[in-house]
Amino acid sequence: MTNWIQACIAIWLTIAPFQVWSAPATSEPLNVCVGDGSPWPPYTYWQGETRQQKADTLTGYATDLVLTALERNDIAYQLVFMPWARVQHELARESGRCDLTWDASYKPARAQYSRFTQPLYSISLGYLYIGAPDTKAQPNLSATQSICGVNGYNYTAFDDNPKPRFEANTLQQALRMLEAGRCRFLASEIEPILGGIRLDLYQFSRDLAYIALPNPKAFHAQVSRYAPQANDLVAQIDAYLDSAAQRGELQMLRAQYFQSVTSDSSSK
Repeated sequence: MTNWIQACIAIWLTIAPFQVWSAPATSEPLNVCVGDGSPWPPYTYWQGETRQQKADTLTGYATDLVLTALERNDIAYQLVFMPWARVQHELARESGRCDLTWDASYKPARAQYSRFTQPLYSISLGYLYIGAPDTKAQPNLSATQSICGVNGYNYTAFDDNPKPRFEANTLQQALRMLEAGRCRFLASEIEPILGGIRLDLYQFSRDLAYIALPNPKAFHAQVSRYAPQANDLVAQIDAYLDSAAQRGELQMLRAQYFQSVTSDSSSK
């Protein structure tokens, strides 16, 4: 019996180091960052001012897609709210506070420090201005016109069209500048502003019209290259998007989130 016990102990001492080595390490939750300066309905929006209120009410088409992809892959995460320009700054840092965000458009500078998923959605670009939505006579748009924008936003997709000369910190501030006559146009994605006004997420008391550009702009989930297993994370999100499309989940989500935001859109 003694020899048998000694043999068992010897075997255990032999395999124990390998068991300890192969055990999965406890990983930290993924830092999922949300740019909280400007709601982006119907893709990402919330109610309230505190971080807890934002976390409790965070919703939207893109939000649902990305967070569901993480949950289906058993990926733990924590939400971090900060201005959009800061999100990009943190994604670019090796020890940054952000591993993942979404509602992000591609540009070469971001690709230096990021990996992008397939597009979550595409929306129209254009120039909003004060005027009747159903007017057929559009104002002249030129580089000499005063154009507002938002700091940290990506305007490369506007190509050779006029870029903002004045940048606010948030879309609401940019809308105030437009309403006060400090700029003639607001360069932006169209749907989030019109949807935000309909949902009372943005305050604007005048009629808005817009000049739409022909090519829509694609938006992705954006993963920091320094995030744990960044390439695998992109692949997991892409795989979920593909399977959700095949099952018809994307169409159901679009119907769910777009109904309230796009109501009355036929007159725009």
